[in-house]
Amino acid sequence: MELMDARHRAGLWVASRHPAGILYGVIITGAVISATAGHETSARRIVATTLFVLGVYWLADVYVRAFAHQFREGRDTLLHRLAAASRHESGVLLGGVPGLGAFTIATALGMSSSTAADLALWLTVLVLASLAYLAARYAGAPVREALVEAALAGMLGILMIVSKSLLH
Repeated sequence: MELMDARHRAGLWVASRHPAGILYGVIITGAVISATAGHETSARRIVATTLFVLGVYWLADVYVRAFAHQFREGRDTLLHRLAAASRHESGVLLGGVPGLGAFTIATALGMSSSTAADLALWLTVLVLASLAYLAARYAGAPVREALVEAALAGMLGILMIVSKSLLH
């Protein structure tokens, strides 16, 4: 019963924070780390590039949401639209925390950039699979179906790991 309650609370927490935005943040962060983390690339450059791309994506989402608001809701002040969109789209930034946090901590503890990137990408696989499982179970899917969803979501992370190997 406690596990079900914890899973339900976790599902509510994710649902209240724009889950699509969180997924985009996880995916974008993993993809940028995958694309930039060669053997010669510094940790600082990887972090800066990832933050830049994640930030631009977030700003684009904020702008698009604020722009589209006028068609959905009618006239409203730009400041109000931007503030509401910034809050709503903050999930994108939140989604970047696990991968970028793991990478930053690992390099601070002395891991090479390439190895820290591998760690961050495996964490990305775990986060994607966990979120998919959580969402499926939250929606009432049976365990087997939730595991299939988790496996498929994890494959996206595996693709990032494979692409890192092919790119570098």
